[in-house]
Amino acid sequence: MPLPSYTREQVLAFAPDPASAKAGQGQAAAARWPLLGVDDGALWGECTGSGKLPYRAQVDLSDAASACSCPSRKFPCKHAIGLLLLYADGTVARGERPAWVQEWLAGRSARAAARTQRATQPAETAVDPAATAKRAASRERKVDAGVAEIQRWLDDLERTGLAVAQGQPWSWWESTAARMVDAQAKGLANQVHAMAATAASGGHRPDWPARLLDQAGGLVLLARAWRHRDALPEPTAAALRSRLGFVTSTEQVLADGERLTDRWAVVGRRFGEQDRIRSLQQWLVGRQSGRVVTLLSFAAAAVRLDPGLPVGCLVEAELALYPGTCPHRALVVERRGQPVALDALPAAPTWAAALGAVAPVLATDPWADEGLLSAAGVRLLPPEAEGSWSLVDREGAGLPVDPTADCWPLLALSGGEPFEVAVLWDGFAARPLSAGRPVRVLT
Repeated sequence: MPLPSYTREQVLAFAPDPASAKAGQGQAAAARWPLLGVDDGALWGECTGSGKLPYRAQVDLSDAASACSCPSRKFPCKHAIGLLLLYADGTVARGERPAWVQEWLAGRSARAAARTQRATQPAETAVDPAATAKRAASRERKVDAGVAEIQRWLDDLERTGLAVAQGQPWSWWESTAARMVDAQAKGLANQVHAMAATAASGGHRPDWPARLLDQAGGLVLLARAWRHRDALPEPTAAALRSRLGFVTSTEQVLADGERLTDRWAVVGRRFGEQDRIRSLQQWLVGRQSGRVVTLLSFAAAAVRLDPGLPVGCLVEAELALYPGTCPHRALVVERRGQPVALDALPAAPTWAAALGAVAPVLATDPWADEGLLSAAGVRLLPPEAEGSWSLVDREGAGLPVDPTADCWPLLALSGGEPFEVAVLWDGFAARPLSAGRPVRVLT
C-alpha cells in the first residue's frame, strides 16, 4: 500500500500558530531523532529534548492526528510538526511499529468505536413526549422574552446612533449579551459580542460604521423572523433556530442528518479562541457535488483540539450534515482511502460567477455573515493611496482584501502573475484562505 504523502507546506499548515510552525521547523533535523519509523498507518519517533528521557511523538497518517509525551498544550506540538516535516522530506525509513505507538492507535480506534456505538444505539431510557414538549415550550417563552428585550435595545440604539454606541464601554455590551444568555438565546448574545468587537475596531477598520449597521440590521431581521417563525419555509426556519442558539446533538446528527459522500477539497481553516475555548473551523468543497460545508471542533484548556481533515488535501469521506445554517456544518462519519495533495482549487471563472453560487445560500440563510468564494485568473494588486489590497479577476472586477490580512505571502506565492485563490467574503472585504497550484494554505 502506498504511504500517504504530505508536502512541507501542508505540514506547516497543520500548525496551530506561526510560532509553532517555526518551532517545528527547528525540530526537523534527523540528528535530534535517535528513533524514527513509519509504516502503512503510523509515523513515530523519539526526539531528544531538555528532559532526561526523549519525547515520544506519533502521528496517525490517516488523518494527521498526533500525540507526544512533551508537556505542550498545543496540537500538534513542535515535535509532531518536526516529525511530519522529516517524513515530508522523505528521510523516515519504514520500520516495525513500537508497542507504545500501537497502544495509542488502539486507544484511538476504541474511542472512535465507542462514539459510534453511543450515536447509533437506541437510548435505554424512554423519552417522555409530554415532558419534552413542556421543556421546548418553556425555552421558546424565554427566547420570546429575549427577542422582545433585544428589540427594545435596538430601538434605543437607533435613537442614540452608532457614534454613541461606538464610545460605550465593553460592560455596556456585555450586560445585554448576558441577558440574552439568560433568555437561552445565545445566538443573540453572540451577535451583540460581534457588534461590540466591530465598534472597538475603529482604529484599524475605517468601514466600522457600515459593518456595525449591517450587524444591527441582521439582529433586527433575527428578531422579526422569530416573531413570524411559523410562516417561514422549513430550511429558513431551521437556519433561524440555529442562529438563535438552538443546537442539534451530535448523536441526532449522526442518526438523522443528511448524508453526503464525496471527495472533499479542504480549502481553508481558521483557528479561534473565546472564553478559553479554542476552536477550529475548516471549509470543504465537494469535488462532485460542488457543495460547501464546514467542520467545527472545540476544546477547552489542555483538551486536545480535533485536527479535522488535512488541510490542502483532497479527502474522500462520508459526512453527516447539521440542519440549519448555510453552508451546513458537518460531521465526519467515515473517511475512505488516503488524502492526496490538492493540485487545484474548485475555482469559478470570475468573481461574479462565484458570488452567483452564494446567492442560494443567502436565500435560505439570510444571516450568513460570510461565504466561501474561489476564482481563477486573479491578480493581487497593491493599495493606492489609503486604499486596500485588491484581488482583481480577468474581467477587471475586484474584491478588497481585509486590512488585517497579510498580503505579502500571497504576493510572493503569485509572483505578480494570475492565480487561483479561495477567500472568505463577508460583504465588505475578502480574507484569503488558500491559493496557487499546487494549493498552498495561507491561514
